[in-house]
Amino acid sequence: MSSLSSHQNNSVHKSFLQELAADLYGQYGNDLSHQKIVFPNKRAGLFFNQALKELVSQPIWGPEIMSFEELVKSHSTLSVPDKITLIFKMHEVFQKHSPFQENFEQFFFWGDLLIKDFNDVDQYMADARPLFANLAEWKAITSTTDFLSEEQIALIEQFWSNFEQRPTEAKEKFRKTWDILFKVYVDFKKELMAQKLGYTGMLYRQLAEDIISGKYTISDKLIFAGFNALTKAEEYIMSNAVSNGNAQVFWDLDAYYAGDKQLHQEAGNFFRDYRKHTILGNTFPKDLPASIKHETKEVNLIEVSGNLGQTKLLGEQLQQADLSNPEKTAVILGDESLLFSVLHAIPEKVDKVNVTMGYPLKYSSIYSLLISCLYLQKNKRLSKKSLDFNHRDVLKILKHPLVLSFDRDFTKAKIHEIESTNKVRIGLKELNENRHELFRLIFSDASDNYFSYLKELILICYPEDDESIELGFFNDLHAHVARLEQIVNDFKLSLGLDALIRLLNRIIQSIRVPFSGEPLQGLQLMGVLESRNLDFEEVHLLSMNEDNFPAKGNTQSFIPYNIRKAYGLPTMDQHDAIYAYLFYRLLHRCKKLNIYYNAEGSNGKGGEPSRFIKQLIYESGNTAIQLKHKTLSASGKVQMPLEISIPKNKDVKNILMEYTVPSARKLSASAIKIYLDCRLKFYYRYIAGLKEPDEVQEKLDAAAFGNILHNSLEDLYTPFVGEEALDKAAIEGLKKKELKAIVEQRFAEEYGSNAEDFVFEGRNIIARDMLLKMITRMLDYDISLAPIQILELEEKDEYIIGQAVKPDLEVFMDAKIDRLDKVGNTIRVIDYKSGGDDLKFPDIPSLFDRDHNKRNGAAMQTLFYSYLYFKKKGVLNSEAIQPGLYAGKYIFKDDFSEKLILKEDKGREMPVSDAIPFMERFEEELNILLEEMFASDQPFDQTDDLDKCKWCPYSTICNR
Repeated sequence: MSSLSSHQNNSVHKSFLQELAADLYGQYGNDLSHQKIVFPNKRAGLFFNQALKELVSQPIWGPEIMSFEELVKSHSTLSVPDKITLIFKMHEVFQKHSPFQENFEQFFFWGDLLIKDFNDVDQYMADARPLFANLAEWKAITSTTDFLSEEQIALIEQFWSNFEQRPTEAKEKFRKTWDILFKVYVDFKKELMAQKLGYTGMLYRQLAEDIISGKYTISDKLIFAGFNALTKAEEYIMSNAVSNGNAQVFWDLDAYYAGDKQLHQEAGNFFRDYRKHTILGNTFPKDLPASIKHETKEVNLIEVSGNLGQTKLLGEQLQQADLSNPEKTAVILGDESLLFSVLHAIPEKVDKVNVTMGYPLKYSSIYSLLISCLYLQKNKRLSKKSLDFNHRDVLKILKHPLVLSFDRDFTKAKIHEIESTNKVRIGLKELNENRHELFRLIFSDASDNYFSYLKELILICYPEDDESIELGFFNDLHAHVARLEQIVNDFKLSLGLDALIRLLNRIIQSIRVPFSGEPLQGLQLMGVLESRNLDFEEVHLLSMNEDNFPAKGNTQSFIPYNIRKAYGLPTMDQHDAIYAYLFYRLLHRCKKLNIYYNAEGSNGKGGEPSRFIKQLIYESGNTAIQLKHKTLSASGKVQMPLEISIPKNKDVKNILMEYTVPSARKLSASAIKIYLDCRLKFYYRYIAGLKEPDEVQEKLDAAAFGNILHNSLEDLYTPFVGEEALDKAAIEGLKKKELKAIVEQRFAEEYGSNAEDFVFEGRNIIARDMLLKMITRMLDYDISLAPIQILELEEKDEYIIGQAVKPDLEVFMDAKIDRLDKVGNTIRVIDYKSGGDDLKFPDIPSLFDRDHNKRNGAAMQTLFYSYLYFKKKGVLNSEAIQPGLYAGKYIFKDDFSEKLILKEDKGREMPVSDAIPFMERFEEELNILLEEMFASDQPFDQTDDLDKCKWCPYSTICNR
């Protein structure tokens, strides 16, 4: 047996691979070519060969470098087909046993899941028969499961005990699927074997079992180097080769986490197990290397705001760094989606960058374009005379970077035309003004052959630069589309467009495209897993937040956690232990480790550093690590949230004074609500006059939904304004009017179309039907109150009043009241709300308290209308003014009431049947607010509540 203990203790500044090369060359010299070196990944082999080259004075034949999977495949008679083929064959077997009949597209996700589970079962050499047994079967064979410990048996019994409680439909479906899994497992493997095929775990298990039974012996001279977490099959294969004298093992570890007393360190869990192994235990050095504890290392914990902030700061750090030997510096991405942001941030002085990582194909620009084009085809409208497309699909494609790059002037002009004219459907003729083949292809009818459509799109967009980093995306995507087309054609599958989109998404979901260059040159940029076995003098580790590091493992499985745990299959515990090792391994030989983490989290909360950062801080006192904590930002290049406060200078005050002139501006309830939400937002909209960006609206837009509701009700009641009160029969008659025609007309007007041209489809049908139900329910409620006299509808100019805030200050306000009616002696001020506005409020001051967490804007608005009516018209002694909300959230309740509810102390609730007693206090609070707005130096500043910034159209100005 051999180890790196002597080199690791005496040559701390050499990399693991340099030490390995020196050890092996010292043992074998020029005969090293007879050895096969097995690494966790082949990338390490390139660095190993470079280290070996530096040792020899003349050319020699090097050893064969391979991964463990390549070793297994070289000793198997089976070949591993592509994933689509495997899932298709799994589908054929599953259908023979399953009570649930699902087509290939529906089954794809479950098939992929099953193959992963079967792969785990075989990689970890689990006995599939008892593992996939149901409760009754498992109890019957418990007596023969002496290979299970009491703890394992308890885990299994606990699962089935919990499962038996409160059976549900989902549990029953799981049980029926579980009952057939062993049969599917056996038959699937049998079918594959007959065709000389297998999934990866199947090859591993077959080789391990053949070695254990003595049927097969690996005679290769093997060197296993740099492994950490072995599957059970790998463990059998490795230990057998070692026991036969055909293999050596070299571990890359440190006593800091792998020592016998470091049980709290999950990074060393696997090593502690292997050190106890009867065979592998002898391959470890007696004294473990201890560089983390004794070698001085600089570790900088860098808190940065935002992901973009991290990448920009990285660029600045690299600009200032000595990169005379850039290959000694690595950038490791905890969040691999930052790849392209990082590439753009690397300074020009870095002339070579080697990207060594897999990047999700689903994030590629070409895939996003293909999916957008398929949705364009799905939502197209085809007739004998015309072909047109949904504006959303067209705009998404025209704004796509790949499309923009073909003809920026045409696309920009077309985007402006669509958005400014509010066109919902775009005809083919309008899009064919540009004759470039890409536009002709995209905006065509691809119904005859969607696969040809997709493949041609890929080829037209194919990068002209042979060195483009995106070439792999185009090649892989074309290959997967072509393979899917072949299977569909070979097996005559019926696959509609919806099914094609879902299936393509499922296939691409887990595909990662490997980037690979010349690893020995330039700055090294990689993912966390790619850093195995590699050592660098300086490391920049990005996105070290808890939600990124450890990375989220794939917890989807048919095999529940307890059963996985009982049978030794991998769980999240092992996944986290692997990431712990990968983190601490970076500290083995580096001189400087810069750890960046995002200080911003979701929902305006601070980002949480990874648990490994916290652990390092806690333990650093027992090491030679020099730990520094920094909060940095990229100097002027990253747009951090801005603190903005607009003072009331002369120009601002002049605009505010326009509200004090009867013929000029008027203050509305909406403006007051915005001011209470955020003074700065009020400034942008009403003082600076910044327009919100135009967007074409088509489906279920909340504002449009509300407009249609208001306008439809206005159409119904307008003929009765100022007439005699409507009795029950008259309102019942309104329900029999052409409600549907009224709503559809208002729909068409809202979206800039003629009623004849507007086509209801998809979610608009749902919206229309919901509106019809809501209006019908409102009419039913009115019937219950009849007789009702309609006084006014949507009258704006009627309610303009000057509010005397101070002796020398009068502010003019107005209101557009949805409906004024009279029921008995009560004047009702009705506001229609299509959403979930609340009826309850604790008191009048709360309506003007911007810091109140449940400030009721709808109640304030309706009381504001009531106040203006009271000031303008007054009432007779016997009359009451009742504010009311016809709120969509509550209208369908049996006990619905439109009245506001004063929620007093101790939970008592009082309906507001008359607002007149509240008017004096309302006026006091309103005047206090108006004085702040118009007669104080209070600047227009930002809200402290970041939740209010989420949908603010001006958030990009504040960078919030």
